Amino acid sequence: MSEWRTSRWWVAGITLLGAGLRLYRLGGPSFWFDECFTYTVTLAPLRDSLAALLVAGIYSPFYFLLLRFMVALVGSSEYAFRFLSAAFGILTVPLLYRLGRRLLGKQGGLLAALLLAVCPFHVWYSQDARMYALLSFFCLAAMDQFELLLSGRQNWILFIACSALAYLTHYAAGALIYVQLMLLLPLLRRGRLFWRWFLAQMAALAPLVPWLVLYLVHGVRPAGLGWIPRPDALAPLRTLWNFTSADAVTFTPLVMVLTLAVGAVVVRAGFPWDGVRRLLFWWLMLPILMVFVLSLWRSYYVDRYFTGSLPAYLLWLALGIGAFSRPAWRALAVVAVLLAMGWGAVRLHHDPYFAKEDWRGVAQAIDAGLQPGDVVALQDYEALVGTSVYREREWPQAVLVGIGDPTPLDVVAEGHKRVWLVWRSPREVNHRLSKSELFDVFAEADPPTVAWLAAHRGQVALELRFPGLSVVRVEMR
Repeated sequence: MSEWRTSRWWVAGITLLGAGLRLYRLGGPSFWFDECFTYTVTLAPLRDSLAALLVAGIYSPFYFLLLRFMVALVGSSEYAFRFLSAAFGILTVPLLYRLGRRLLGKQGGLLAALLLAVCPFHVWYSQDARMYALLSFFCLAAMDQFELLLSGRQNWILFIACSALAYLTHYAAGALIYVQLMLLLPLLRRGRLFWRWFLAQMAALAPLVPWLVLYLVHGVRPAGLGWIPRPDALAPLRTLWNFTSADAVTFTPLVMVLTLAVGAVVVRAGFPWDGVRRLLFWWLMLPILMVFVLSLWRSYYVDRYFTGSLPAYLLWLALGIGAFSRPAWRALAVVAVLLAMGWGAVRLHHDPYFAKEDWRGVAQAIDAGLQPGDVVALQDYEALVGTSVYREREWPQAVLVGIGDPTPLDVVAEGHKRVWLVWRSPREVNHRLSKSELFDVFAEADPPTVAWLAAHRGQVALELRFPGLSVVRVEMR
């Protein structure tokens, strides 16, 4: 009993640590584009909201309906919109301890929970008005129930419910079906278990079927995935390092040392091979490798789609740390992993690398400077959505790239004294958490815009650079 109470207090303390990191400055940064999309769709009339999600072709409505209920209770601020993700991010910590304790013992479960509490990748998506923190929670809940199923302690209703919620949260959770299938293949002689699992999966997928039928009826094709670049050969390794530090791009000498140290922990976790390692390996690597191979044909490789595998990675790290026989090596392994994660967690709120697109700043700048005779030229509908969330008044505006042919800037500028051009960074990446890099709109916009800006270079009166965004004001003669 005393040991249980001690563990309970440790879990409570680690959960409070995770809560503090996830609630700190939760409402501070501006929404970035995807959050602006969440805001717009959630606050739209229900019929328009569902239509927008259907047209996008990459979302199920569950998260947005749940968020609609949350916002109706607590308001529509940045804090309110992000609180749902933060809450599920916090709840994931004790849930990971629950599974970790069964797989790795009490100390292993506590270590895995601690790693999740400070994991900057998970903290980031727990402070994001998107569905990825929920995806991680429900995938962990589904695998927790699946592990109980394998050990003979079945609760089929809970397994179906957790799996269904995972699939309803994001289509990426569907990879769990293949993970569980790989784990069941050696147990095919227990045919009764396999067929029960198969029927349970059909029941878990059933709530999603009506929405998928709408896709077929309306001939919907995924419209929100064409931006994803093809991953390089090292993408799976970059993803694992991103899970650790939330930065798969920056490599200083210190980072290289930490990378090698964490890599040693990852390798050490694989020996000796047993059932626990097999479960964690397939849960972690199969979704990543499946999407990586698929991306050789058409790219869907973005690290946030793998947040359902993040708990497996943290359990794998805890397993690797515990596998070192000497206490000194275990201590060094803990220090290396916590340093790598702490380095990322500290940078989340202080390093410009992690700045979110500042649509708030863009809207405020234009609101403050807009005069009669001005027109705002928005790059595309993403810029329209992003600025609409924060503008305080109506703008005379034109969308350059809409549903039809692009609108030439000369046509937009005709009859106006000044043109405000709003452009979003064209630099798309597979691993970076935010598009915060400054860019040169005069060189990196599309060719017609670059040519128009070059022709009016002497008339540029104002150039403002925000994280991931650029605003240019041109005085027309």
